[in-house]
Amino acid sequence: MPVELRHLRSFVVVAEELHFGRAAARLYVVQPALSKQIAALERELDVVLLERDRHGVALTTAGRALLEDARRVLAQADAAVGRAQAVGRGSTGTLRLGFIAPVLYDLLPGLLRPFRARYPDVRLVLEEMHNREAVQGVLGGRVQVAFVRLPVSPEPDLRVRPVRSEGLAVAVPAGNALAGDDGPLSVEDLADQDLVLIGRAQEPELHDSYLALCAAHGFSPRVAHEVDRTHVAVGLVACGLGVALVPRSALRVAHPDVVYRPLEEPTARLTVGVAWRGPDEDPVVANFLALCPAPEGS
Repeated sequence: MPVELRHLRSFVVVAEELHFGRAAARLYVVQPALSKQIAALERELDVVLLERDRHGVALTTAGRALLEDARRVLAQADAAVGRAQAVGRGSTGTLRLGFIAPVLYDLLPGLLRPFRARYPDVRLVLEEMHNREAVQGVLGGRVQVAFVRLPVSPEPDLRVRPVRSEGLAVAVPAGNALAGDDGPLSVEDLADQDLVLIGRAQEPELHDSYLALCAAHGFSPRVAHEVDRTHVAVGLVACGLGVALVPRSALRVAHPDVVYRPLEEPTARLTVGVAWRGPDEDPVVANFLALCPAPEGS
């Protein structure tokens, strides 16, 4: 017959107090109920654990042997319960997070600092990815959450929520004529410039949106280089190989050979969303999503 944990708990308290009245008070039970639990445990084990006489209560040899093991079993049970509760609350576990490089400028640090402070026992596994790779990473289970540039193609199991929308800036080589002042540039100012663009193979929606923006202002851009990441585009700008459209948050990362000019085009905005796989949510994922902001004005 399996031994009930509550009987072991009662036995440990009686063994520590060596007094049924005090033990019953600690356990918040009446003394007759406690006596029945100890008697039931002795029947289950077929041994005498406690000797009772008019002088008090004493442990038998079997009782002393059981006490050490009972404490260890109860400690393990309590630890198991604690771990299960922590996992259920999302305060322990692993968060596998994918992200596109531009969110490192300000969005990701502003989220991971409070998340780490609130859930220090959650292990973070971070992976920088292309936009399509991040979406597929969520769908395939490689990551649980990903920050992606919107829009993305809808998928039955993919849930996406926008978290930040921002305007564009133009990264200009320090010696370029467009680097002359801090004022905004118009889209038309880019017509005579070599342009460094994120390649269509990596982010077709973003690439096509930049081409459409230029077309809407009456010109076809002179694409000099296609790259796979924003920081690579900025690096080529620093080499004097062209100008690049970047999110305004990129201004947080100074480069001695690059000047950033805001783009005066209110319709040209970049939106970043958080993506995860539904409908089930891991508690760790739910806790992280709760910290993700909504874009201003949404």
